[in-house]
Amino acid sequence: MKLQLAGWLLSAGLLGTAWIAPEPANPFVLVSEAARVGPVGSVNYLLPLLELRRQRPAYLQGAQVGTYWQALATFAAMASELDSVAYYWRQQPGYAAPAPVAAPATALPLAAATILAQTKARQLVLFNEEHTQPRGRWLVGSLLPALYQQGFRYLALEALEAADSAGLRQRGYPVAASGFYTNEPHFGNLIRQARQLGFHVIAYDAFSEDRECDQARNLLAATLGPHPQARVVVLAGHGHINENSTAQTMATWVHKLSGIDPLTIEQTHAAAGGPASWATLKPGAYLVPPASLPGRSLTCDLYVLNKLALAGAGNGFGNPAARPTRLVIPPDSLRPPQVLLVYYQREKQAQAGAVPVAVHCLRPRETSVHLPLLPGTYVAELRTAPGLRCWQKTFSVL
Repeated sequence: MKLQLAGWLLSAGLLGTAWIAPEPANPFVLVSEAARVGPVGSVNYLLPLLELRRQRPAYLQGAQVGTYWQALATFAAMASELDSVAYYWRQQPGYAAPAPVAAPATALPLAAATILAQTKARQLVLFNEEHTQPRGRWLVGSLLPALYQQGFRYLALEALEAADSAGLRQRGYPVAASGFYTNEPHFGNLIRQARQLGFHVIAYDAFSEDRECDQARNLLAATLGPHPQARVVVLAGHGHINENSTAQTMATWVHKLSGIDPLTIEQTHAAAGGPASWATLKPGAYLVPPASLPGRSLTCDLYVLNKLALAGAGNGFGNPAARPTRLVIPPDSLRPPQVLLVYYQREKQAQAGAVPVAVHCLRPRETSVHLPLLPGTYVAELRTAPGLRCWQKTFSVL
């Protein structure tokens, strides 16, 4: 990793000696190490993305090209470069969006009302998400207040590390060690909101030969085991919520072991393709009929076309209490490439590895950033790719 980082530093003009880049490592291994460059315990959101982009020619000629594009999509999402995520994901070898079909005769209804109408009478609600797209977790975050009012008290997250469960309960917010995908700002904000509302946030993932069954066992042991009447919201990845009768998935195991039929809400298929008319829909989350997704591989109760636009979305999940906030960066602090990180002040002071509430990679000559932020006291930091701080400001949102 030191060799690869030195290669990046050379390309940035920070090393003056000659350098021959080695063969690239597994891209996720490469960027996991690059993500630790900088202040101890914190996450570097910019360097992994730059390093992957720098090494693109080497990866495109090798056997890891698919993994490379997946890593690029993942770290672009971490850095809130959401306009790049879909492009990178589509570059994977063999990727093919479902063939367009005839446009539906009626307009698509918004998903939130239908979801909440059905969750009223259900004990287990399972959402899935694309791990490289924060819009799935953002939809869950926007629904959490209403779900809490309906009596749900558990939020089970596949992405959460069980080793940090006790620490998370004490802190009330995630840190770098809380998980991998939980370092994405919207995921961190989802966890914060859940804890502030009063949810028990639990980990349930398993890394065993029988992962699906063990996930279900872990989930039930942490929720319905001690509290048989508990009502649980789950956020899982992709096919874990598949209810096909022949599938041995986490969802089918939950049904078998508990006797409870979960409500499953699919968010990945419709976003990948569908009628051409969907492209003209305004940003939002829409309910789609299963017949409009002939290529779907998952059997679920509800299918959502998630077109939420999250650029500059802040940390409020659409909460009207969030205030438009403008951060002005002094021109003499600009040393591109740089990333702007926004933290809650109390979290940043208590934990170096606190997950920021917002991340923004500065564009050329950009000197101000607009974000809707919930009331509170924040710290904004501007950092270079190697993690050096160029500017800091403490500010309050009233």
